[in-house]
Amino acid sequence: MTPQTGPAQRIALDRLSLAALRFLIIGVAGYGVLLVWSRLQFILLPFFVAVLLTALLAPVATVLHGRIRLPRVAAALVTVLLLLALLVGMLAFVAPDIASQAEDIAGQVERGITQIPAALSDLGLKDADIQKYSRDITAKLQDSIGQIGGVLSSGVVTAAAGVANAAAGVVLAVMLVIYLLIDGLGFWRGFLRFAPADRRTAWHEGGLRAWGAVSSYVRSQVIVAAIDGIGVAVGLTIIGVPLAVPLGILTFILAFIPFVGAIVAGLAAVLVALSTNGVNGAIGAIVVVLIVQQVESNVLQPILIGRSVSLHPITVLLGVGAGTALIGLTGAFLAAPVIASVSAAAGWLDGDETLDGPDPAELAPTEKEAKASGEADEAAAAGADATGTSDAGATRQQPD
Repeated sequence: MTPQTGPAQRIALDRLSLAALRFLIIGVAGYGVLLVWSRLQFILLPFFVAVLLTALLAPVATVLHGRIRLPRVAAALVTVLLLLALLVGMLAFVAPDIASQAEDIAGQVERGITQIPAALSDLGLKDADIQKYSRDITAKLQDSIGQIGGVLSSGVVTAAAGVANAAAGVVLAVMLVIYLLIDGLGFWRGFLRFAPADRRTAWHEGGLRAWGAVSSYVRSQVIVAAIDGIGVAVGLTIIGVPLAVPLGILTFILAFIPFVGAIVAGLAAVLVALSTNGVNGAIGAIVVVLIVQQVESNVLQPILIGRSVSLHPITVLLGVGAGTALIGLTGAFLAAPVIASVSAAAGWLDGDETLDGPDPAELAPTEKEAKASGEADEAAAAGADATGTSDAGATRQQPD
């Protein structure tokens, strides 16, 4: 027998009102967070950067303190000094080339943009509408680059003030990293005092999950970005594209913006190749970029990041877009680690907990699962028929 099903339940107005009220409260809280960020960005941005750097450097400080037996303060100082030495060495090695070739990259990109219609024609796309759209896109890209150049050329005073603020922020971030490496757990314990006494254990467990997710994300993302940058630089050098090293560095920097950064860096490499090496060079650059991105998405990301920070691409894209719209480029960089930490703390990541509701296999079963379910239903039906037959026989055998 098929179970009786009643009429579809309608959502009660009070429940809908309660849900709307919750969304309103979340929206007001989010708006308050943005107001606080706008007022305290000078402090909050170095703090977030310090947290990410601490997640990256904590294993080094742990080795220096646990195995080499350095005091905790000395281990933190040595770790930060090693990082600064590495950064200064890299800048001393590549900064002159970047400074001398940055203008060349912009010029090559602009020339590559102007050659898009001709390249499409060489590839056989000679339709009038396609050519018109390509010319419109070319004009818009040229206008954007011209506006960027005007801002850069006319904002000397603003740039100087920005450099001063950035230097102060860097110093603050370095000091915060040192203190977090020395006694980050003590800072977290002090923060837990603001939580209700009966909720501190849950907050602590959520914080541990969030810290694990951020640590995994930052360390793996640095490795992935470095491999992407090296792969692009080596590949462009092999096919003879100039400015390969600056383009590799650009790829490394933009790799910290999920999905969007890789597209922007790859587009810049293709346009430079188109400007200098023609259509064949652009095709070669496309092949290099695609190979690097495929290795990243299919090999590096699953192995290095794994399921501990498994976020759906749509979630990351929406987060990056929202972060960019709200607080600019900083939001694009911070969106992924913030989403990963919040998701881990709330138990929203895959494998954190069993969710309520139907099993995913019941909603969208695979062909194998559907076949197995059908066989189980047939077996159950056959068993029911056999039971019914035996019951009927037993009934007939009863005496009057």
